[in-house]
Amino acid sequence: MGDLAVAADVGVAILLGLLQGLTEFFPVSSSAHLELVPWLGGWDLFDGDSELENSFDVALHVGTLVGAALYLRTDIAGYAVALWHGIRGRPTRNTVVAVSLAASAIPAALVGLALEDVLLGGAEEPLLIAALLAAFGWLLWWSDATASRRGLQRDQHAFGLRDAAAMGLAQAMALLPGVSRSGVTITAGRWLGFDRAAAARLAFLMSLPVIAGAGLYRGTTLAQAAPAAAEVQLIVIGAAAAAVSSWWGVGAMVRLLDRADRREVRSPFALFFGYRLVLAVAVAAVVLSGVR
Repeated sequence: MGDLAVAADVGVAILLGLLQGLTEFFPVSSSAHLELVPWLGGWDLFDGDSELENSFDVALHVGTLVGAALYLRTDIAGYAVALWHGIRGRPTRNTVVAVSLAASAIPAALVGLALEDVLLGGAEEPLLIAALLAAFGWLLWWSDATASRRGLQRDQHAFGLRDAAAMGLAQAMALLPGVSRSGVTITAGRWLGFDRAAAARLAFLMSLPVIAGAGLYRGTTLAQAAPAAAEVQLIVIGAAAAAVSSWWGVGAMVRLLDRADRREVRSPFALFFGYRLVLAVAVAAVVLSGVR
C-alpha cells in the first residue's frame, strides 16, 4: 500500500508539473489549473503543509522558467547584447526593446507586493476562478478577432516603453488565478496591433523576469520547509516535468500562431476560449451542486 501511495504521489507531481509548464504559456491560466485540478481530484501531496506546498510551487515555476528560457535563448541572448551595447553608449535597434521588456515587469511586481493577501484569497474561490476563466477567454478571442479585422501587423522590433506599460499593466492582472499571464498579455499585444507571433513572443519574454522574481520572493521561505527525502523527490520531479512541458508549450504556441498568421486564420484563440468556457461551466456546476 505504501508503494502504491508513493507511486500515486509521483504521478500527481508529474501531472502538476506538466500542467504548470503547458498552461503557463497556453492562454488558459496555470494558476487556475494548479488550484482547480488538485481541488477537483481531492489531492494533497504534502498533507496541508503550507511551507512544503510553497516549495513545490516555487520549484514548478523554476522548472517553467528553465524550459522557456531554453526555447527563447536566442531572443534572450540578442536582447542581452543589445542592452549591453546601450549601456556602453552604442545602442542598437533592439536596445529599446530590451529596456522595454525589462521595464514591463515593474507593474506586476508592484501589484503583487501591494495586493498579495487579496490575491491569495482569490485563489481560494473556485467560482471567481471560473468567472475569470470565461471572461478573459472571451476577451482574448475578441481582441484577436478585432485586431485581424483592423489589419495591424506590428512586429516584435516595434515594442517600446508605451507598449511595455500597457502590456505590463495587463500582465499584472494575471496575478488573479483564472486570468492567464500569457493570455491577458497577448490580448493587450493584439489590441496594440502586434501580429500574433510577435504578441506571443513578447508575452513569453515579459513573463520570464516576473516568474523569476516570484520564485525568488516566495523562495525565501524554502529554508523553513525542511523537506524529507521523499518530499524532495516530488519537488524535483515536478520541476523537471514543468521544464519539459514549458519548453514544448512555448514552441507549440509560437508555431501555432505563426501558422495562423500565414494562413490568415480569423482567430486561433477561439479554441482556447472554448476550452476555458467549458472548464468554467464545469467548475461552477461542481460548486453549485455541492459535490466539492
